[in-house]
Amino acid sequence: MKPVRTWIGVVLVVAGGLGVLNALGVTGTGDLLNAWWPVAVIGLGAAAALAQRHVSLGPAVVAVIGLVLLADRQEWTTGNILWPVLLVVVGAAVLAGLRGRRTVGHGESDARVALFGGTKVRNRAEHLTRTSVSAVFGGATLDLRDAHVDHEADVDAFALFGGVEVLVPRGWRVSLGGLPIFGGYDDNTDREAAALAPDAPVLRVNATALFGGVDVRNEPK
Repeated sequence: MKPVRTWIGVVLVVAGGLGVLNALGVTGTGDLLNAWWPVAVIGLGAAAALAQRHVSLGPAVVAVIGLVLLADRQEWTTGNILWPVLLVVVGAAVLAGLRGRRTVGHGESDARVALFGGTKVRNRAEHLTRTSVSAVFGGATLDLRDAHVDHEADVDAFALFGGVEVLVPRGWRVSLGGLPIFGGYDDNTDREAAALAPDAPVLRVNATALFGGVDVRNEPK
């Protein structure tokens, strides 16, 4: 997730620099920061998508939230656009979930979405390369213990006011990273050296947690 760290560093340097200029009495720097700070949120979503090398639900939602905040700061709209946009985002998540299906024997699985409730999905892909799971005001469990990874695979996990649990078999090497925004993610798998072979398959979990959490473990709670 180097692009994310780089973007956060750039934002902090720019914001700090503008703050110093404002404290020194340079005219307009405070107004500039106040008017354009949502660009940092938009860039954060873009940096997360760049790190994942594709656009997934979590980074897209972060970028959309940034655009909504920017529209509000710039007064591009005459009314409150926040709730209509949130309805669009939730609707898109529902449609993504309706599109989902069980994939067996293929590398890529469709998105799974839990909305205002709970769901548990068991993936039995024979050559898993990528899948995704999302929880919006709910909880979702993605069980990969019956799946097979040849070398490496990606999971996009998105939690918005909810929780995502990813279950992996012992012997997989987990690489967990992402965007914890008023939320968090945690790797609770067995990481003992004796349990991981040098050629162990690698599962990259790209987590986006907005007021929610993503948990990777070997067994359910």
